[in-house]
Amino acid sequence: MIYLIVFVLLLIPVVKYDLMAKTGGEKWWYYSILVLLILFAGLRYRVGSDTLMYMSMFDECPKLDELKYFDFETAKYNPFWYIINAISRSIYDDFTLFQIIHATIVNSIFFWFFRKYCPKYYFTAILLYYLGYFCYFNMEIMRESLSICVLLLSTSFFLNKRWVPYFIMSAIGILIHYSAAIMIVLPLFYLFRRPSWKLLVVIFLSIIVIINIINLPELLLGLLGLNQQLIALIESYLYDDPPNAMGMLAEILKFLPILGMIWLREKHEVGDRFDFTPLIMGTVIFYAIALNFFIFGRFNNYFVPYIIIYIVNTIYYILNKEFRRYQISYMVGFFAFFVFLFNMSRFYTKDMSEAYPNTRAYIRYLPYYSVFNPVIDEHRERFVENDREVSIEF
Repeated sequence: MIYLIVFVLLLIPVVKYDLMAKTGGEKWWYYSILVLLILFAGLRYRVGSDTLMYMSMFDECPKLDELKYFDFETAKYNPFWYIINAISRSIYDDFTLFQIIHATIVNSIFFWFFRKYCPKYYFTAILLYYLGYFCYFNMEIMRESLSICVLLLSTSFFLNKRWVPYFIMSAIGILIHYSAAIMIVLPLFYLFRRPSWKLLVVIFLSIIVIINIINLPELLLGLLGLNQQLIALIESYLYDDPPNAMGMLAEILKFLPILGMIWLREKHEVGDRFDFTPLIMGTVIFYAIALNFFIFGRFNNYFVPYIIIYIVNTIYYILNKEFRRYQISYMVGFFAFFVFLFNMSRFYTKDMSEAYPNTRAYIRYLPYYSVFNPVIDEHRERFVENDREVSIEF
């Protein structure tokens, strides 16, 4: 019920400011819903599967005065994660404060990003973020979401090709979570700055064919000069979750909205003040790779904020143009948008019976309990315990 109440509150400014183009009170709504989402995530009690894991390890993290004795080389996680935990524990030794600090960092940066790079329709971008990714970024991939925030803060460096500060920020992201290494390769996507939808399809299909013809991971790892033991370890991650028909279909469904949006933009020569095309191309490439190696789908988390803005700007272009309902542009745009919404809903509704019988993924977040009503949900606890045994920690 509380999720629905928050949804309605976030919907109000979307209707008033983005759809009806009213003015007055935007700042009040912006900061009010920011505080609301920070408190919503920060005051949760044992909600989110990764949250439970980080809670169990919180007391093992050093405080600030213990960092100088801490062995970062043998630690399970990256250095900056322990530093953030140390700051929190030194202020007040309770995981709730850490949740509040984490939620403040993540949501403040996401809100800032949407307001800066989607200035006309940022309330819609915030609503889509809430519907599809708020629980995931705040309650699930807590370490990785901080690295994603580093990328968002680096966006102006990326767009202006200021590579020295950009790569410094990349190093900071990697010191939080290794997946931030994707930031190092993002500049290569400037090679696809102005792709056509036809080129997009060719690239997507070509990557699929190449991956199935040659052992691409082994080739790349060999070129890097890694020893056989390390190659075997990395390949165990790549092949632990072998491709299946449903998983491949899911990746194709994620690709379709982007294809539709690029087709619309090419057809109508849509341009934005901020050109995210290189980053959008990056997600296409990783969707293609994820068809065979699902773990690569994790890297697409870094593209999510850019995809949201890309889709929001395109949809409002269609609305403002007032296409007739039978026109192909109207149909393609809204088909792509609804597939995008379907993909978001699938994350919460997919079957998780391999971890616990008759369980859907939303068990991670439903029911919601706060620190003011600290109830332990036994169904969720057992699910998380079993799910941890059958999943890869990245």
